[in-house]
Amino acid sequence: MKEIVITVATKDYTINLSDDNFASVLKKDLDRLLQNKNQIGVKDLLTAFIQKCHEEYLQKSNINSGMDKILSDLDKTLIRS
Repeated sequence: MKEIVITVATKDYTINLSDDNFASVLKKDLDRLLQNKNQIGVKDLLTAFIQKCHEEYLQKSNINSGMDKILSDLDKTLIRS
């Protein structure tokens, strides 16, 4: 189990993660977000959260679009058979 401590607006929060791979990814993302600072402000944290939400939205949109194309192509193939 990995433990990560992040300081938000002068208050420390301890995050315990059972998945070591995810812990490594989260640590890298937090390091990039903090940019060698010891803490993060509420505004910066909210901005990072919104960016992650937007990235997830774009990924889901791309996946749905790709699935729609695959299903459409499959339908065309099945109709020809």
